[in-house]
Amino acid sequence: MSLNIEQIKSDIDSIARSLGIKKYDVFGSAKEESSASAKNKKPFGLNSASKSYLLVRVWNDKQQAGVTSTSNLTYAGLTDALILAHSSAEYASTENIYNFSEYCQDSTENMQISNNQENKITMQDLVEKCIAAESKILDHSPIFKSVPYNKVGDSFSKRFYFNSLGAFKISENNIAYCYFFPLAQETNKIAREAGHISISKGFKNLNVIDCADKAIKKTENHLDYINIKSGKYKTIFSPEAFLDLLYAFGNFLNAQNILDKKSLLNIENLNTQIASSILNLSDSPLHVENPDPCHFDEEGTLTKNIDIIQEGKLITFLHSSFTAQKFNTKSTGHCHLGSKLTISPYFLHVSKNHKIHIDQEFSLNQENNAIYVENVKALHAGVNALQGSFSLPFDGFFIKDGKKISIESATVAGDFLTLLSNIIYIDDNETVTHKGISPNIWIKELSVTGNS
Repeated sequence: MSLNIEQIKSDIDSIARSLGIKKYDVFGSAKEESSASAKNKKPFGLNSASKSYLLVRVWNDKQQAGVTSTSNLTYAGLTDALILAHSSAEYASTENIYNFSEYCQDSTENMQISNNQENKITMQDLVEKCIAAESKILDHSPIFKSVPYNKVGDSFSKRFYFNSLGAFKISENNIAYCYFFPLAQETNKIAREAGHISISKGFKNLNVIDCADKAIKKTENHLDYINIKSGKYKTIFSPEAFLDLLYAFGNFLNAQNILDKKSLLNIENLNTQIASSILNLSDSPLHVENPDPCHFDEEGTLTKNIDIIQEGKLITFLHSSFTAQKFNTKSTGHCHLGSKLTISPYFLHVSKNHKIHIDQEFSLNQENNAIYVENVKALHAGVNALQGSFSLPFDGFFIKDGKKISIESATVAGDFLTLLSNIIYIDDNETVTHKGISPNIWIKELSVTGNS
């Protein structure tokens, strides 16, 4: 990538000295991305973009910190950013004093990570791959009318952090991705849509045709459908659906939300049972299967794989350096800078606690009168993250005598913490998704509203 990070660091060091600024830090990100879509076997929606920005924190003599962001990386733009951050520090809180991460006090943890980026893929390559995949879907059967949502893309990115004490960290990454969501309709039936998303480390590892094949299979599974009666059902969440639910209620992992009293939990829940004893949960930004690993957070703290729930017990929250100080612990490397520091997980990993003996093994092909939730929808509207309740439309199946039958439309509802406690089984087979890793998850009972 063309961005000269060393020059930006040198410029900011020089500007800070000239302005008399003694304490500052900078997080930056740069991305070059190209993508292509197809429509009726022709190129459609070709895009290339290059984006760079900095988040700048400056401390004044009272140790108040001001924050600003800029995408103007010229010398003049950097000067304006430091002046603005310094002037805004005057209005910062004097009660909550932010500081550098304890892991960024000097140059001992400096790092530069390169993931052996490939040569850039041409737009022609992206177009050809996308058209070939879309054509395969459309040619598979006349019932496949279109592929309204499709894309193949390639992205190169850099993340970097430096501060006035000499800390300096850079990481580079290259990911490729594709997704296909076909629309299919049989005679005298409603149109049905499903799809698949694939992400890989580098374009050479991206199997676009395989993604299209999976999209075809998923869509075909929903062509024959039924209505179901409303009631309480044993419910099985797919890996994708369960991870979506965890991210939607991510405030229960978040130490900043605990301090702000905007979480389902509080500090007294630490080291207590909050879920079924067969559940283990970790955040694994450096997992070998994570296509977009994050090696440090936005205040420069090195990340690592963190166990959050073990045997159903909450053993840690996710922390920034500020919340770690408040909780008398160490940062977990989950800080995101802004006018207010925020915290969020990177790559959640749900697994089964094999130490617990389970009297009964469960299998989808042995279930009866159960619901399989393949994909939850409307998370922005159907989740009350502060109360813990959810009511979400979903794509899924009614399981009768071990056979899955697609449901025309239905809604699943419940309480998130109750759901965690009512996990009765976790499959041994884990699935890697673009958001994390999880097996199928069996819930004792949830309310499902159907149309029958």
